[in-house]
Amino acid sequence: MRKETRMEITNEETRFRFSGVGQVLHNQQAAAALPKEIDTLGYQRAFIVCSKTLNTKTDVVRKIEASLGDRVVGLTDKVGEHAPLGNVLEAAKRLRDSNADVIIGIGGGSVIDFCKMLQLCISENVFSKDKIFDHKMQWVDGEPVSGCKSPAAIRQIIIPTTLATAEWTPGGTPVDEETKLKTLFHVPDGGPELIIYDPEILSQTPLHLLLSTAIRGLDHAINSRCALSQHPLVNVLCEQAVKLYIENMPLLKDDAGNLAALKNCQLATWYTGICQSSIWHGFSHYMVHILAPYAEISHSDAACVLMLAQAKWLEGYAVESHNAIKAQLGRTDETLHEILLQFLNQLEMPTTLNELGVTPELVEEMLEPALNYYLVTAYNVRPIKTADDIRTVMNLAWEQ
Repeated sequence: MRKETRMEITNEETRFRFSGVGQVLHNQQAAAALPKEIDTLGYQRAFIVCSKTLNTKTDVVRKIEASLGDRVVGLTDKVGEHAPLGNVLEAAKRLRDSNADVIIGIGGGSVIDFCKMLQLCISENVFSKDKIFDHKMQWVDGEPVSGCKSPAAIRQIIIPTTLATAEWTPGGTPVDEETKLKTLFHVPDGGPELIIYDPEILSQTPLHLLLSTAIRGLDHAINSRCALSQHPLVNVLCEQAVKLYIENMPLLKDDAGNLAALKNCQLATWYTGICQSSIWHGFSHYMVHILAPYAEISHSDAACVLMLAQAKWLEGYAVESHNAIKAQLGRTDETLHEILLQFLNQLEMPTTLNELGVTPELVEEMLEPALNYYLVTAYNVRPIKTADDIRTVMNLAWEQ
């Protein structure tokens, strides 16, 4: 008689979600590749979104405009830190009036979030703040449900200039300038139709921004590997991503134009980003959405400090995950917190809230918004459920 076998129930994630990204070109010159790719995809009218710095301080945008010629029907560089909603809505009206059929985003996380929100505005025919919040992400029985009802009416092509993986998710978190609070939107087909990783463009990113956004990407990779629910493919990709980031970022500190190191960091971003829609992260990822706008600092600088605090918080709780990362790095005799602290010091990146200009009083102001932001408390290996829990983790981030 055949013996019945039962599958053991574990905390392993059994679903792998793809984010809607159609294609990736890696180690390509964007200006040379774009005309053919635009034509292949059938687009004729491109609207460019970029940062003011990239537009006025480099020739990157000019080269792309020149390569596309009369396919370009509009451009905005009025984006701003954290993609303020006022700027989004203003640009959305210009995008609508241009009759563009594709958005080309050239920039980092703020530009990429901005592009997702433009796509939402066009697809949902929303051009005012009082209406846009009707489309924010909802949570039903712990699962995310998009507040959008319409299919994508326009898509994006993204050329990232940073390393924080924003190009890999359909989620956008613009900031409301009045409240300083971010809202999470899930944009249908919000992942780009095409990502072009151009290391030469990346080499023009200011060093601090380059390294800090790579830390944000590293924090994502560590969060994926240390997640409450584990996925075998995610584990393999993110262990390799951690190794690539930690081996190549010091090379960039010595030479920001090291194209091989830039290419490897873009690979690390790819390995990390493709996992983003399959694994919910812990505190350090989502608390950034509260800390950064409140303290008026970048996501990536906030990530340096919160990544370090979380590593300390999880000691004794994420043992298998920490051990796997340390084995990948060949540093099994140290704690992950010690490894990351040495790494951040080597790169001369912030390690404490003090260095970010954050005060204890400001942390107290953040506690209620953090508790009201579902993701801050939802998926932590070591539970974080109360204001005291958040305060305790943040206390690990003060100068000792």
